[in-house]
Amino acid sequence: MTKRQIQLLRCVVQNHIQEAAPISSDLVMRKQALSCSPATIRSEMANLESMGYLDQPHTSAGRVPTDKAYRFYVDSLMRRERLTPEERERIQDLAVIKGDVHEILEQATHILGQISNELAVVLTPFMCHAIFDHLEFVSLNDNKVLVVIHVRSRSVKTVVLQIDSKMNARNLRNTASVLNERLSGLCLDEIKNSIQDRCRDANNVNDKLIQRLIDSAEEIFDFNEPLNMRTFGTNNILSQPEFSDTILLETLFELLEDRKSLSHLLSKQEKTFQVVIGQEHLDERLRPFSVISARYRIGTDLGSIGIIGPKRMRYSKILPLVERTADTISSYLS
Repeated sequence: MTKRQIQLLRCVVQNHIQEAAPISSDLVMRKQALSCSPATIRSEMANLESMGYLDQPHTSAGRVPTDKAYRFYVDSLMRRERLTPEERERIQDLAVIKGDVHEILEQATHILGQISNELAVVLTPFMCHAIFDHLEFVSLNDNKVLVVIHVRSRSVKTVVLQIDSKMNARNLRNTASVLNERLSGLCLDEIKNSIQDRCRDANNVNDKLIQRLIDSAEEIFDFNEPLNMRTFGTNNILSQPEFSDTILLETLFELLEDRKSLSHLLSKQEKTFQVVIGQEHLDERLRPFSVISARYRIGTDLGSIGIIGPKRMRYSKILPLVERTADTISSYLS
């Protein structure tokens, strides 16, 4: 894009975030000090539309940013806002709450929702990054074996597997020894994703037991308790112009009721901090929205906090808000 097109795009995005309405070339002319004619602005906006950055809902209407425009804005054009002293103090107060972890996370949800004026979501810690220590096999009868999984700094987990073959104590010890050698020190997610490759060409083991372990890896190496998700700010969503569309509102409430899917979204977050916009979501129900989320740490366990809102959300304010809140929780609890 040319420098002028970048200026125009920034103007359209910022004003659409404020106005929640299509942005006309006349408004751009008033807001942006450009040494060009209204006709040139209309032509450049048409060029941005053909490049996939703007969309025109109706022939006579102005233009609105596309998902591509929001992504470019967040990555390259946006200037982060500074939180006010009052907002920073509210977040910092999380570090002096005299209560348990759940109380701190509850207050964090309220602070995020109130300051952002969007829907805040906080997910309690999950253990996908916990470190495997070792496992043991205990024979229960001819075709059942008890698998005892030890995770560092955690209690054990036991799972019963049924195997279509006889097993003796020596064979079980050898199989456990090989697995411990290949898996020790890995995080649970790494094991679930790579156990088949790591067990390939293993000698002096019970092949059927190994295969049964591979087939059941998602269950066996899942140490997560049922994830507890907190939300705050449903009324904030109801006040947004986008949600006068009842279909969009129904989609959001369906997603909030399906807490398992929403928890899965946040717990599978790959980066410490991320912004997912519209069509970038794998879950189609989330595609009308943007999600800004960050990880926080409690010891070796990870949780997530985030904001869900329309794609027209105030990214410049919400990004530093989510990051600072996650950092405050982590520094206090770790």
